[in-house]
Amino acid sequence: MSRVGEPPEVEREPASPITYGRRDQRADRRTGRRDGRKRIPSLAEITALVHSNAPSQLPTPYLEMLFSRARDMMEHERLWYLTATAAIKAEQAELESRVGGARAALEPARAALSEARIELTDADLTARHPAEELRNEAFLRARRQTERGQRIAVAEAAYQRRIAELHGLEDRFAGVAETIQNRLSIARMRALRISAYISARTATYWEGLVLAHRDGKHLAPLLPHLSPRLPDWVVPADPELADEPPSEPEPPVAEPEPAVAESPAPEPPIAGPSTADTPDGGSDDASPQEQPLPAYRW
Repeated sequence: MSRVGEPPEVEREPASPITYGRRDQRADRRTGRRDGRKRIPSLAEITALVHSNAPSQLPTPYLEMLFSRARDMMEHERLWYLTATAAIKAEQAELESRVGGARAALEPARAALSEARIELTDADLTARHPAEELRNEAFLRARRQTERGQRIAVAEAAYQRRIAELHGLEDRFAGVAETIQNRLSIARMRALRISAYISARTATYWEGLVLAHRDGKHLAPLLPHLSPRLPDWVVPADPELADEPPSEPEPPVAEPEPAVAESPAPEPPIAGPSTADTPDGGSDDASPQEQPLPAYRW
């Protein structure tokens, strides 16, 4: 069930497979043959598009219609994702603020625990009221040790409560972030399925066009270069462009331990000369025709 206040689109069932029926296949092939007989596009136009800086430009009106429909369908999936995650993103922002507050409150609790663990001094063993002046030093030391143990127990309990509160908030934050990421993955998978459907229609159209075009044998090798890229939110070229939820908070500070004297760090070894002749991953001077095609295309 959906959360309170969320739109009904959240409970939407997975979309049924997009069927590429025979009617659409005949329409795509027939339109391709029609454009091929009219030499639309010409070989010169295709060559100019391949060598231009506008690879997303489409050479025929029919392809423009197909890809416009695909963009509209993908935009619908993106809007579904934004609508389905609006309320939960607000909850995520609130949890992120609460996690920061819990992490800030952890430092005073840890300082109080460290202070409670300080060993007794000579000043602590002095009598604090007339009744203690009648007692010997062993009695005072035992009393002060008992009081110290009680202070440590209280500070330890407070510190553990802060740790448990921080863990609980982080678990909730991780669950919310996972839900947002899952819905983004669903929207991306649906967009990729739309892309596969449009790619099938485009292939049928190009098949009919190449077979009927006078320069079809020269057009065929150039067609893969005309495929426009998917939107960045579907397959981001840069991870920073991905519309993903914020990363999970850092793990809580561990319980303080007694300090250990650090040993001097060893001197770093002297680096020897590099044996590599050339750096890895250098850019090449390949022409646009020799560059590999992107993994995801419409």
